[in-house]
Amino acid sequence: MAELKKLGRYKIKGVLGKGAMGLVYDGLDPTLDRRVAIKTIITKNLDEATAKHYAMRFKREVRAVAKVNHANIVQVYDFGTEGDLNYIVMEYIEGKELKDAFDATQRFDLQTIFRMMGELLEALHFAHQAGVIHRDIKPANVMVDAKGHVKLADFGVARVNDPDAEGEKTRVGAIIGTPSYMSPEQTQGQPIDHRTDLFSAGILFYQLLTGQKPFDGTGWALAKKIIQDDPVWPSTVLEVPATFDRVVAKALAKEPDQRYQTARKFAEDLKRLAAGKEPEAPAMAPPKPAAAAPAPVSNAGGEADKEFWDGVKDSDDPDDVKLYLEQFPDGTFAEQAKKKIAELGG
Repeated sequence: MAELKKLGRYKIKGVLGKGAMGLVYDGLDPTLDRRVAIKTIITKNLDEATAKHYAMRFKREVRAVAKVNHANIVQVYDFGTEGDLNYIVMEYIEGKELKDAFDATQRFDLQTIFRMMGELLEALHFAHQAGVIHRDIKPANVMVDAKGHVKLADFGVARVNDPDAEGEKTRVGAIIGTPSYMSPEQTQGQPIDHRTDLFSAGILFYQLLTGQKPFDGTGWALAKKIIQDDPVWPSTVLEVPATFDRVVAKALAKEPDQRYQTARKFAEDLKRLAAGKEPEAPAMAPPKPAAAAPAPVSNAGGEADKEFWDGVKDSDDPDDVKLYLEQFPDGTFAEQAKKKIAELGG
């Protein structure tokens, strides 16, 4: 492809990075004299259904973010198509993904962790109040700007609670998200609401505290841990009070009704921890005997099969693709999944 100089009315100044399906450009909106980031998808090598899927994601992201103009949410300004490219125009953030910090084993002090989590939870509270469920809270979707402030990004799989919207409701059996950061109800393809985001935010809080994920593993073994196992509590690996365990336990409760009911309630307990006060999260009950894990979803050839595959087929993590095979061992895309795993060295 020849070097791009322009997309729509936007001037291209350079390349910021590479996304899953195309480049992310450093751009300029000459009308507003505003620096922007432009995420692209190259569609010429995609089949019609896949190209349509990504076009739908772009439209969904623009539509979702249009409802949530907030200081801690990366704003999306525009989207369009030019030649073999679909593109989406976003707020330019001078900074990096939280994932980069985790990959570099960067650790944060408690004050910074509480501030970052407070900003993330304010963004989620605002989105949830607007009827938007993110559905993919993970380090790669949390930007940290040059001043250390959090910006929630990528609403491409968000659900917008709008009676006039078509195809936005999460169907039973449709599994959307990133396996290590899914809630139990997401993992099992059950109906979800805004509390699924709070579980994922709890995973991020745990990872910020301890430097590791609360639930690790691959495939169905990972899913079983999320569904039925408690994590190693923070006070056993860090010099923090047991009150931290109580907040983590409430955020990561298996049943949504036992979880924090709003992002703001979660944030309020974090403020209590930061001030050395007792959180509202109750004292922890003795562990219950492990229940039998639900069987994998069996819906080969159905909508859940295709939607799960669409969510993992472009991943560069073989564990994501393995989870598809665990869920749909006889799925429509099982052979493609095996080939993809082999290509990724899994």
